[in-house]
Amino acid sequence: MAPEQLRHEPLDARADLFAYGVSAYELLTNHKPFPGETPAEILAAQMNPAGPIPPTEHDSDVPPPLEKVILKCLERDPDQRYPVSEMLVPALQSALGA
Repeated sequence: MAPEQLRHEPLDARADLFAYGVSAYELLTNHKPFPGETPAEILAAQMNPAGPIPPTEHDSDVPPPLEKVILKCLERDPDQRYPVSEMLVPALQSALGA
């Protein structure tokens, strides 16, 4: 769940991009971006201003440009994420050299 949803704020496409970032992070690292044993611990990790552990700390084979894209999707502040998926796609293509 995106941080703005936890705060009961209005939602838009950026909440979906947050969810994409969570999925991509897990697929690339085999770790959750916001670890915890209980829902409360997971939510606390998600609200931590430090953000998630960079994917390259779990797997050094993750390309740094891809890491940057994923971490942008996981920004707590929706204004710091891609505004729409149409802007995420070219960033991913560039990060992957496509």
